[in-house]
Amino acid sequence: MPTQLDNPVSRVVSLEEAFLHPRVWNLYPDGLQRRYAHLKERLSDVAQRISLMDDAGIDLQVLSHAHPGVQIIPDRDADLATTICRDVNDWLAATVGAYPTRLAGFATLPTQSPDAAAAELHRAVNHLGLKGALINGHTNGRYLDDPAFDKLLGTAAELGVPIYLHPTDPPEAISQIYYQPFSALIPSWGWPVETATHLLRLMCAGVFDRYPDLTIIVGHLGELLPYCYTRLDAGLTQAMGALVPHTGMRNRNSAAHYLKTNVFATSSGVFDQPVFDCAVAMLGIDRLMFSVDYPFQDSETAMEFLRHCALSPDDKERFAHGNADQLLKL
Repeated sequence: MPTQLDNPVSRVVSLEEAFLHPRVWNLYPDGLQRRYAHLKERLSDVAQRISLMDDAGIDLQVLSHAHPGVQIIPDRDADLATTICRDVNDWLAATVGAYPTRLAGFATLPTQSPDAAAAELHRAVNHLGLKGALINGHTNGRYLDDPAFDKLLGTAAELGVPIYLHPTDPPEAISQIYYQPFSALIPSWGWPVETATHLLRLMCAGVFDRYPDLTIIVGHLGELLPYCYTRLDAGLTQAMGALVPHTGMRNRNSAAHYLKTNVFATSSGVFDQPVFDCAVAMLGIDRLMFSVDYPFQDSETAMEFLRHCALSPDDKERFAHGNADQLLKL
């Protein structure tokens, strides 16, 4: 394989691209609003977004609500979360409808009520035309392997749409033990570890055996999982032969099988050839999709990586848009 190619691609799709809705913004505490203040215009201004996509050479963005989204709402306010999600998804569908060749969307779901989340996913896909959902990690300490989420996961599998598992802060007790007083470790290290752990919990809980058509997307070139692939496959495959909690069943496949069958990874925020090479080697180019992580990362930097990444022309087309086109039926 050549060390560097500068082949143009016919189309570019990016999948982890954030927007901000005012109803969710109003829920954010002052500290989070201050952190996002310098990006608020780019998160909210659709016309500016399209202009910057044109400048960078990105054909289509799949929009999702900026972290931590509605997952910030306490469980006791599940009705509020449901109402806000409907408003956000209605706005997103209307925005996509105004730019149908440039934008698509992932739904926001009220995971405080798993049944309401399943119903909203069904509505968002079948009635609003959204392409799946993005969930910002755990919801008040409850992970998607909790049996309460079986209906939601089953709905995603039945509809044939993915769930994008986005990073979030670990539960407070973990943050206090691991990351204080070094809070900068949370987004730089805690987020990928937290997201990878969440995905592995789904695997160990037998979720992908119960719902073999379920697809989970993670960002940042796999949230460290490609680097740990061999050890995970050896250790977890043996451990998963034990009875799965809640089901009394045993996992039918290896960890490697689930990672290569039920998981996709995007390049959001990681534009580094050696890291990319590891992801390609461990997961395969058919499981990788281009993303920027706009506006938290620079679109021009991401596109420069895409132009020069060491892939054959056919594989670069798969990475730039082909895998996403097929998965999301774009």
